[in-house]
Formats: sequence, structure tokens, C-alpha cells
Amino acid sequence: YILIEVFMANKKVLPPGETLKESIRFLKMTEEDFARRLGKSKEYLERFIGGEEPLTEELAASLEALTGSPANFWKMLERKYRRSL
Repeated sequence: YILIEVFMANKKVLPPGETLKESIRFLKMTEEDFARRLGKSKEYLERFIGGEEPLTEELAASLEALTGSPANFWKMLERKYRRSL
């Protein structure tokens, strides 16, 4: 039990943007195309992927529309990431 706690404490929580990066690849899109469809700049998308930009309600809804993954999924990833900082 203690070993599991130590392992979980040392496990790095990635920003939701890392999951988005995989989704973009799965959709066979470039980050530039995805950013355009999202209505954001490529630079903004890069900052979000890197964890520098927080997830907003609007962004969560847009990600749901573009990826098919529910907005609540993106919000959960964001909460876990922000708590780990």
C-alpha cells in the first residue's frame, strides 16, 4: 500500500494539452489546422498544449465539438493538472 502511494506521488500529471496533442494526431490534423478550426492561433494552441494556458468553459466545449471527447473529460484533466502544480 505504501509503495502504491509513493508511486502515485511521484507520477507526473501531464497538462490536458498533451492528451489533446494525441487527439490531434488521431484526427490526422496538423496543430495549425486544429487551431484554425478551434478559432485560436497556433501560438495559443501551443501554449495550451504546454500547460501555459488554462482550460476555459468555452475551450472545453470547443474541444468536445472537435474531438468528440466530452467537455467534462477535458475539465477533469485540467483539474488534475492544476492540482498537481
